[in-house]
Amino acid sequence: MKAWLRRLYEGDGTGPRWFRRALLLFDVVTIGYFLLTATSEIDLRIILIDLCIGVVLVADITARLWIAERRLKELLSLPTLADLVVILSLAAPLVAGTNLGFLRVLRVLRLLRTFRLAERLDRATAGLDVNTRIVRAAANLAAFIFVVTSLVWVWEHDRNDALNTYVDALYFTITTLTTTGYGDITLTDRVGRLMTIVIMLFGVGLFLRLLQALWQPNKVEQPCATCGLKLHDRDASHCKHCGDTIYIETEGDT
Repeated sequence: MKAWLRRLYEGDGTGPRWFRRALLLFDVVTIGYFLLTATSEIDLRIILIDLCIGVVLVADITARLWIAERRLKELLSLPTLADLVVILSLAAPLVAGTNLGFLRVLRVLRLLRTFRLAERLDRATAGLDVNTRIVRAAANLAAFIFVVTSLVWVWEHDRNDALNTYVDALYFTITTLTTTGYGDITLTDRVGRLMTIVIMLFGVGLFLRLLQALWQPNKVEQPCATCGLKLHDRDASHCKHCGDTIYIETEGDT
């Protein structure tokens, strides 16, 4: 069983790749669900869906800890700790008999899982003819936009009259990230201003990284054993920096 699970989570082949794509889809769907229901009225249907998601999360964490070489490191990783908090919030109705509002807001911590999207996308697209640098850069930028937009929406929708929908929060995030700053939507409270600073400092860097990946589409990552230069032309046989021989795996395409 352990070997089978390790193959599903870490191995190669059609089955493991489809399994990891299913996990990727589950992450995206549950994150979207938590955002849509973060401010919704609680009913029996939502509680049942929450409990089903909690069972899947428990199974996922248990499997990951079982196959991990360093279980303590995996347990203390930020995404795992965030998922544990989410599981506690999902189980709250069974313990307290109610779904406490502040616990529902904590489910936004599930968004931390999106920063593993780049890794999962790399694995999910294994064997496909894609530029992994562009995939990683786009995934990290999308994850950042998604996380910050969601935090802005959850924190500000009751505090800022200009933020009436999730699209308003997305609009604010994009205009701030691109430094356009029309000024029609601003965050005036202290936490909101701190989030604005984070968007400007980190978002611009991720955006420039994506542009760099798009400007150099013919480069591949193959570190030179001598000088350490990472990016080389797809058909390169020698390092441009030191001249040492490099070996880039290809399928013989020209």
